[in-house]
Amino acid sequence: MLQNPVKAKLRAGHTVAGPIIAEARSIGTVKLMAREGFDFLFLDMEHALYDWETILTLVQSSLVMDIVPIVRVTDLSYQLVARALDTGARGVIIPRVETAEQVADAVSYAKYPPLGRRGAGGDGRMGYERLSPAQVVEISNAETMVIVQVETEIGLANLEAMASVPGVDVICVGPQDLSISLGVTGNFEHPTFVSAMERVATVCAAHGVASGMVERDAADLKRWHDLGMRFLCCGTDAHFLARGASESVATIQTFAVGAT
Repeated sequence: MLQNPVKAKLRAGHTVAGPIIAEARSIGTVKLMAREGFDFLFLDMEHALYDWETILTLVQSSLVMDIVPIVRVTDLSYQLVARALDTGARGVIIPRVETAEQVADAVSYAKYPPLGRRGAGGDGRMGYERLSPAQVVEISNAETMVIVQVETEIGLANLEAMASVPGVDVICVGPQDLSISLGVTGNFEHPTFVSAMERVATVCAAHGVASGMVERDAADLKRWHDLGMRFLCCGTDAHFLARGASESVATIQTFAVGAT
């Protein structure tokens, strides 16, 4: 997968969706998510306890199965961004971004010169395709996605400047952290939170940057999509597993006395 269909869809004004993967270690999960039609996998290294070899396996499996692998790193640092992209990820997600300078750093870490300062090397970064250095630079700079997360009041205050940085593809809200920062912890219906979401969608649209949101249930994404958000993070692998198990237990309890 040398091209990035998620980036192409967003550029064309379409919507993309994918789950957060934080528990699965098997390529079977990658294949299942790809088969069901998700556009991307949000591979979470911020809160999940993945090592780099596992991420390499999940990323390379995603490339083979035509689902776009995007890695969320723990923090904004060259070491983490470069390592994530060297696994072959087609993009990085940076949490807790609050300033235009941080966005510019993220772009710099993700792009080769002259657009950035990423160092060249490694076979996995292009899915083990045999390409010339010039081809690697050209394709990577064109196709690698930079996604930053707004999760604080400071980030909201600096949103215009952040969205103006060349090279940022998506500004995605981190709803739990943002709600905490706004003093309405976990209340995504609160007018203060909804107003913040409207601001994110409006500012991003004005600057030609896609906006995004994370929700556990797909139905809850509709209201944010109606605002114009098109990068939709839909559920987690743990949620899918727990929901399926819960439904099965509840079904058994309807006909088996004393079950579970």
